[in-house]
Amino acid sequence: MSKSHAQQWVVVESIERPPAAAVTALAGFATTQIADCGGPVGVVGPGLGRIAGGAEFCGPAVTVWTKPGDILFVLKMPDVTQSGDVVAVDGGGRADAAVLGDIIAGALVRRGVVGVVVDGAVRDVAGIDEVGLPTFARGTHPATGSNEGPGAINVPVQVGGVVVHPGDVVRGDASGVVVVPREHLDAVIAMTREVDEREGTWRQAVADGVSIAAATGADAVIDQRGDAAAAPLP
Repeated sequence: MSKSHAQQWVVVESIERPPAAAVTALAGFATTQIADCGGPVGVVGPGLGRIAGGAEFCGPAVTVWTKPGDILFVLKMPDVTQSGDVVAVDGGGRADAAVLGDIIAGALVRRGVVGVVVDGAVRDVAGIDEVGLPTFARGTHPATGSNEGPGAINVPVQVGGVVVHPGDVVRGDASGVVVVPREHLDAVIAMTREVDEREGTWRQAVADGVSIAAATGADAVIDQRGDAAAAPLP
């Protein structure tokens, strides 16, 4: 739990976002497929999932670092968001002080923000459900900590063990959250498309009566490695 940041008190208002078409393309894939693609994808660690609002999101990251439990820079953050953004808040994983509630969620919805990921706690779950903002966090807590700072906006942060830079694409759904670096977005989309096509082939084979072990190649691997293990030593 970090109580300081090398760029604390910095507010960067303008960031480079990826093309909207690329974000839309990534949104067409599940987080499981993106995680399986073998590309440079950050998979947010366990313990951080959907708390309230919508069930999924995909968009470029506006990042916030805050002293754990402090809301000062979270209150500023809506001013620098744009339609389609996802807000990634590094709250240090603190569980006993919420850094976001329904008033902030409502302000973000009015700015067109499509999702929030908080490495920490949120509150006002019923209110967030009402405004509909997909909100993923570690948990809930009814009290906040402080509103004095420090904090920083649009600086590198860490969420669930994954570094998030402003403009990286954050995708969340029922299975979890993944982060795709902006500079690798096209490559990851291409690699994930291959995963999607491969899974489609498996599903069709199973529908045609082929066993899942045969369709996925598991049988072939078992036979090959079993034969190798049984071979006599030279």
